[in-house]
Amino acid sequence: MMKPAGFAKYSGRRLLLCVVALGFHISPFWAQLAAQVTIVDRQNGVAFPVTLTPPGGSVPHQLIGTATRERTIFKVKVYAYGFYVDPGAARADLAQFVGRPADALDRTFFQRLLEMHFPMTMRLVMTRDITGEAIGNAFDDALKPRVAWAAKERNQTEGPAALERFRSSFNLRELRRGSEFIFSCSPDGRLNTVVNTQLKPEIQSPALCWALFDVYLGDKPISTEGRRSLITGLPALLSGSK
Repeated sequence: MMKPAGFAKYSGRRLLLCVVALGFHISPFWAQLAAQVTIVDRQNGVAFPVTLTPPGGSVPHQLIGTATRERTIFKVKVYAYGFYVDPGAARADLAQFVGRPADALDRTFFQRLLEMHFPMTMRLVMTRDITGEAIGNAFDDALKPRVAWAAKERNQTEGPAALERFRSSFNLRELRRGSEFIFSCSPDGRLNTVVNTQLKPEIQSPALCWALFDVYLGDKPISTEGRRSLITGLPALLSGSK
């Protein structure tokens, strides 16, 4: 079945955004990763810890790739973000892809990722001040058609109610530059969220977990280039070289 046309759009209610890869050379970046505690994005100065213990979890997740989100018209940076996975569980689940370079990981690989068989995390750091309402509306626009699709095609009907609860995480007057937002999902669909070190109530929703990561990693991501940037470190992780 085709996904809804809304997947191809991301208006963000006047928060039109695109994703660009971080400005680093991939080979030196990953060659030095094992020796570093944090990686600093030279494009906007945001530091990403190499490992991160996710909210609601106890096993540290490993940084796989990063990207920067920008407004499409004026190229104003909105936030930087990094993709993390449980390294042991990812190696076990993705063993069939060992030996493939990042640019050879195709649709089959991304579909496997989005089966959500292992815990994964996304960390967002604001690079400018923005209202909580604006960022919440942007997430609404990206997630609503996805949870609707999940209800129809995956029989995951809890998504809309879960999205309303998730949306309440943005009931803030403002997210200032440097504000941190982390969401993490387990294979059974438990979503745990932290906003500026404040742990939000857990949400049980396989549909919302899938939708959140589909925004960045799905068939119609907000940016194909950004999606590719997020998985640059997976070949090395799968090979056990770091």
